[in-house]
Amino acid sequence: MTKEPEGRVEIIMPGEERSAMRVWVATNSHEIKVVKLGPLQSLAIGIVILLILWLGFLFLSGVFLIVAPIALVAAAVAYVAGRLGVRRPG
Repeated sequence: MTKEPEGRVEIIMPGEERSAMRVWVATNSHEIKVVKLGPLQSLAIGIVILLILWLGFLFLSGVFLIVAPIALVAAAVAYVAGRLGVRRPG
């Protein structure tokens, strides 16, 4: 009992021109679409990636500005406790 493949594979040879310059691969539930980008589309994608990276850096630096003073206060309390001779129970 052999099962026939459900999809169809199309091989595009190098140099062969396609009218839409797109490749579609479709299966039952998944679909892959590969599109050749132009220069403006590549630039737009690059700008979006840089924007996401910048927002991530901005968020992480904001978190650092909140956590750094807390860490400094905790270090100062530990230093003062050590100088006063306070020991942990145990």
